[in-house]
Amino acid sequence: MNPLKRLIDWVKGPKSDFALFIVLVVLLNAVGARAFFRLDLTARHSYSLSSVSRETVKTLEEPLGVKVFFSDQLPAPYNSVARYLEDLLVEYKGAGNRYLSVESFDMSKAENQQLASGYGLQMVQLQEVKDNEVGIKNAWMGMVIVYADGIETLDGLTSSDGLEYRITTTIGKMVAKANTLSGLSEKVRMTLYLSPGLGNFGISGFDKVKSEVAAAWGRANAKNLERIDFATLEPAAPGDVDALVSRYGLPKISWGKSGSAEEGSGVIGLTLEYGDRFRTVPLSVSRGLFGYGITGLDSLDSGIADALQALMTRSSKVGYVTGHGELSLEDAQTGAANFSSVISDLYEFQSLDLSSGDIPANIASVVINGPKTRFSETELYRLDQFVARGGSLLLFLDPFEEVQDQQMAMYGLPPAYNPVDTGLERLLGAWGVSVKPAYVLDKTCYTARQQGAASVPLYYVPLLGNSGMNRKNPISRGLTEVLMLAVGEVSLAEDLPQGVTATVLAESSRESWLMSENVSLSPYAMRVPPSDQMESRKLAVLLEGKFPSAYTAPPEELAQPGADGGLVSKTAVAAGLQAGKVVIMGSSAITSGSVMDEKGQQPVAMFVRNALDYLNGNGDLIDMRTKGLSRNPLKASSGGVKAAVNAVNLYGLPFLVALGGLAAWRRRVARRRSIRSRYVPRDERETAPARGAEKGESK
Repeated sequence: MNPLKRLIDWVKGPKSDFALFIVLVVLLNAVGARAFFRLDLTARHSYSLSSVSRETVKTLEEPLGVKVFFSDQLPAPYNSVARYLEDLLVEYKGAGNRYLSVESFDMSKAENQQLASGYGLQMVQLQEVKDNEVGIKNAWMGMVIVYADGIETLDGLTSSDGLEYRITTTIGKMVAKANTLSGLSEKVRMTLYLSPGLGNFGISGFDKVKSEVAAAWGRANAKNLERIDFATLEPAAPGDVDALVSRYGLPKISWGKSGSAEEGSGVIGLTLEYGDRFRTVPLSVSRGLFGYGITGLDSLDSGIADALQALMTRSSKVGYVTGHGELSLEDAQTGAANFSSVISDLYEFQSLDLSSGDIPANIASVVINGPKTRFSETELYRLDQFVARGGSLLLFLDPFEEVQDQQMAMYGLPPAYNPVDTGLERLLGAWGVSVKPAYVLDKTCYTARQQGAASVPLYYVPLLGNSGMNRKNPISRGLTEVLMLAVGEVSLAEDLPQGVTATVLAESSRESWLMSENVSLSPYAMRVPPSDQMESRKLAVLLEGKFPSAYTAPPEELAQPGADGGLVSKTAVAAGLQAGKVVIMGSSAITSGSVMDEKGQQPVAMFVRNALDYLNGNGDLIDMRTKGLSRNPLKASSGGVKAAVNAVNLYGLPFLVALGGLAAWRRRVARRRSIRSRYVPRDERETAPARGAEKGESK
């Protein structure tokens, strides 16, 4: 017989079934190793990469190596960290391009341990329970990321919480540091706007503007892979000048009729644009002792670099306003040192004195944390214009200032609480928001537990659960059990300015009330009012949109009046140029060491950090940080609901099991009858009982 025919017959026959099954399993495994999919059914999608992580590794332009140094046979629960990291790196590898490589090292080998030590990794001590004994085990639990000339280490990875966030932010910082313009699909546009009419006024340095800016562009372009285009435009028509002032917020320079020169207006400015975003480089006309001159030419290189960084990268510099009694960044107990530590992985606070000059171009967000004294009109104006031009503002505003007199303290007298008046109310009022001079007290609060004494509810420390945090906004989504401390109510006007939207991020429970008079934070002096005087209170609010200005003109000290025929520079922006963001929280105490831990593990620390991320355009990082948040308690229920659930668990479930067993037994009886009626003749069914009786008697 033909061998081919014999093979075909064998394949068709039953003898080949087992062999073909083995071949099928092998082929399926081979295909699955290269083409596979995973389903992540966890509530926070803990085992799936966020979109920002995928984008970060997909747009790599140089080789990036991930080296994993993890010991084998780690004790629980640390073995789950190793498995989670392995699964996470598989996701990174699948999402990355050809430049991403992952390598794991066998840490039982001495040469790999020496390599890990060379990178700066150190062994960690883990507690191990074995044979009913508790011991200590040394293990390697770290990884190294290498990109271009940079090396970053992530050591002591003993928890899976926030692991994706740490990896992605580290890679992002390394890529941004290596190349500011990495992965751009188009070039950045640099434009110099210079009205020729300004040349008639003998402005010092005017004839050098074009050449100086062109030279600075050449230097910046060479440093950034030739990805910056440059052009010079000379707007002369009044309509063109007004359009530029409205679009970019450039200073409009006007002059009156003088001699043969007619009255008119012009503009001078330097902008950087990418897509629909833009930044301006400081360049203007100023009036000095010896006449008019161009300011900003001597700092063009740094100005262009700062504007480019603010335009193309996630801003790492955050302005921290000082000079009005704000919380100190050096004090870890009553100041905001822990706040500075929590955000230090991605941001750096830069002290900002608003009285000394405008907000630098490389700062995209500003924090005002617990001011106690008034802002000057100049300072308020600079903040107002910063937001109107698309800047972001994070405000921690206290309703009262606690003042403890030493002499009163000697006699055990409580401190005084004075209402805070900062002048920021002018800006907030223009935006449709205010902070009431009253503390929010809440029956759902932190309870101080004392040994040998009854627990004491601290009504001035509201505890915000699932219902108190906005579940739709990324700043507050995924957070619960957020502790607020000495917080005031943030109220919204019925009619917000056109183009501005408000989102409530956090609010107290429905059993809340205000304390505005005879203020005392002693828990024993507080009285709970009747329920009809209680309602939910807003504690944190987000405003977004194009903010209107609270000023129609600059304050007098910033105005530049000119003589007849002289120049007058007007820089006030009446309406928002770009969409800005403002977050208002009614307490600065939540950024102090009393509530915020240094590592940022507490929910309130994550809440504040999420707000800062959102304001800086890093909202896509928020979900990564809260993926591993382990505390997720059930929603609070009333006593009646709890009693009903308890009764169902104790009595309802056993009853349902018994009822199900009875139903199954009756179904089996009905099934036997159905089979009998189908296959046993009717006459035999009728005589079956009699035959059974005869057999019983014969036995």
